Amino acid sequence: MSSPAAYTRDDHPYCPANPGDSRSPCPALNALANHGYLPHDGRSLTAAQLARAIQEVYGLSPIFAYFLAYGGVARCGTQGKLDLHELAVHNVVEHDGSLVHADAGKGEKYAPTNVDPVLLRQLLDTSPKDYLSLKDLTQAQVTRQAASPPLHTLQSLVSKGELDLIMEVFGVRGAEGASQSLIPDEALGDELVVPKSFLEQWLGQERLPDGWQGPSHQTGLKELIAGVRSISKTEGEETPQEVTL
Repeated sequence: MSSPAAYTRDDHPYCPANPGDSRSPCPALNALANHGYLPHDGRSLTAAQLARAIQEVYGLSPIFAYFLAYGGVARCGTQGKLDLHELAVHNVVEHDGSLVHADAGKGEKYAPTNVDPVLLRQLLDTSPKDYLSLKDLTQAQVTRQAASPPLHTLQSLVSKGELDLIMEVFGVRGAEGASQSLIPDEALGDELVVPKSFLEQWLGQERLPDGWQGPSHQTGLKELIAGVRSISKTEGEETPQEVTL
């Protein structure tokens, strides 16, 4: 389903947030606003707007996209509308232990929405190679969450789902990535990995990465559940106690 034109066309250039624009702790939604797939100010968004943009750019199935969009508006919005910053209300949708955002301060209503450059560097330094594998990403999440307040079961599952979506949306097969000069190691074969250059731009700058050809497949709830199970299994190999669904 990859469509290069959809991510290089001139009608959706990158434009970072202006003072007064509303942004969330979610790089996926912030990037959509920064590229104009959502209103650039990030305010008064409807669930339908969110679902259409998520589906168009990130390749989520219609059911999955609407589930996320309507759930977010219902839990964090007001009268059927959502400002992106409302997603930063601590422990509603947002949670501690984010890969690139600092934890909410004690007693703070809102979690930070700006990317923490130290955490971003910590993530990228998980591996010396030019890409991160599923094992690398899982290791990074285990390390990050060990330094944060503990997550309850639902938050832990949500965090694994977020990790899986990074792999589902931005992962490239080793041989394919080497042929596009995104990663150097052709020996990876069909292993799915995420180029660090993608993570630096998407997480660090909240923009759609240069060279990204769009998602290679549609991701629905079935794929997400399978991915979360795989991450839980990998996490069990990274920690003394195995985590299972």
